[in-house]
Amino acid sequence: MNKDLHIPIDGKDYAVTVIRRVVAPAEVPRLVVVSRLPNDASVGLLETCVRSIRSFTPEPHELWVVDNNSPEGNLVSFMERSNLNLVLNRTEPLPPDFHTADHPVPADADQKHWGSYANGLALELAVRLIDPQSRYLMSLHMDALPCRSGWLTYLVSKLGFGVGAAGVRMDRARTPEGVLHVLGCVVDFQLFKQLGLDFFPDLPQLDTGDKVTIGLRKAGYKVFHCPNTVWEPELIANIPRSSPLSRLNVDRAFDDKGNVIFLHLGRGVRKSTGEHRRGPTVEEWVRVIHDCILGDAEVQR
Repeated sequence: MNKDLHIPIDGKDYAVTVIRRVVAPAEVPRLVVVSRLPNDASVGLLETCVRSIRSFTPEPHELWVVDNNSPEGNLVSFMERSNLNLVLNRTEPLPPDFHTADHPVPADADQKHWGSYANGLALELAVRLIDPQSRYLMSLHMDALPCRSGWLTYLVSKLGFGVGAAGVRMDRARTPEGVLHVLGCVVDFQLFKQLGLDFFPDLPQLDTGDKVTIGLRKAGYKVFHCPNTVWEPELIANIPRSSPLSRLNVDRAFDDKGNVIFLHLGRGVRKSTGEHRRGPTVEEWVRVIHDCILGDAEVQR
């Protein structure tokens, strides 16, 4: 089912096309991957993310990809998929500062200038498009992926009993208490709505989704986070040396039994541009995931 909509968000009207192929019961988690596909490298990132979700998530789930105004040619393969819902945002995300004539948009400006806002905008589109009765909403980056079956059940099991969200990484660079990173974070969606939370950043202090953690704590709720090698590099020693995950210089998140369940390339690339900084290149990431992780999963099926 395809539907063209105009959705007002943050003072701007966004024209979107929704390609709805999957409809699940309200209690099933909604997984939302935000995408921006300016080149072949970014297409490879999203393809790898989607394949990994499908390979390592046997639990019922509803997968959404929300794309921020990418060239249509880069989206063709995703538009034809029957196992996900695709949201095509045809309007360039634009922070409110540029909505008036007093603050014109720079001629050379695009999402690279306000990537955090664009990320938050895509998640806010998802908030308005998923079933309002949905129990869980999970945000994911397209350069992040699960790598072990049971990961979703594990994270969801941490919710309830005063815990409002669970994520694969806690960042303390922006606040002393720490905030869950939206690269992989599941939140009680009914609680999210009840508290009037949103995913927009409040830069320079708060990045995309940071206010979710802060809002939950302010309301008296706790959040859960996995151990992660970004802030606990000593955990790498617990990964068997025979595993390719011991040598892959990316974020690695663990469950309670010490299993690596989730990976994130982000610290090796700058947003979705493919610009290499440190860690594996996009091409190395895709090759290792396909050869060493997805290959094993497909053999076990």
